[in-house]
Amino acid sequence: MSDRAFTADRLLIAVPGLLAVLLVMLGVVPLGVPFVGPMLPDFALIAVYVFAVQRPDLMPHWLAFLVGLLQDLLSGGPLGFGALICLGVQGLCSAQRRFLVGRPFAIGWIAFALVALAAGVVGWLLACVYYFTLVAPAPALLQFAITVALFPLVAAPLLTVCHRLAQVGNP
Repeated sequence: MSDRAFTADRLLIAVPGLLAVLLVMLGVVPLGVPFVGPMLPDFALIAVYVFAVQRPDLMPHWLAFLVGLLQDLLSGGPLGFGALICLGVQGLCSAQRRFLVGRPFAIGWIAFALVALAAGVVGWLLACVYYFTLVAPAPALLQFAITVALFPLVAAPLLTVCHRLAQVGNP
């Protein structure tokens, strides 16, 4: 194996993680939603979903866990919530990959909405248990709605990257 091929393989492995980290950092910048206040879309969830469906070899369990953990650290949320949710999303999407790959974008968007809804419910339940009180579900629902609405804007470039990575990985 030549040094150039070795470097390309290393780059191939690093791209999803670097993009996910970039999206996590972008996702902790609050969006000012009128009459609601700052709202944080879950860009990490989108990155884990897209890479787990398209290239699960480049979004292994440990990377999904680290992406979620970074999100927890940067957002100030309870440590481990995002990590657990990203890990669950990665596992679910990898398992359903046969159904999701090659489908029209609208099907992927609907599937993401279902995954994001499940992740939001799990996150809300975890928050209720963690804080030992019934947490208002409205912020979680708003985050879900914003994340699903922004999915095409974030997923389209990630899908392009996945296709380019497939070309690099299989010359």
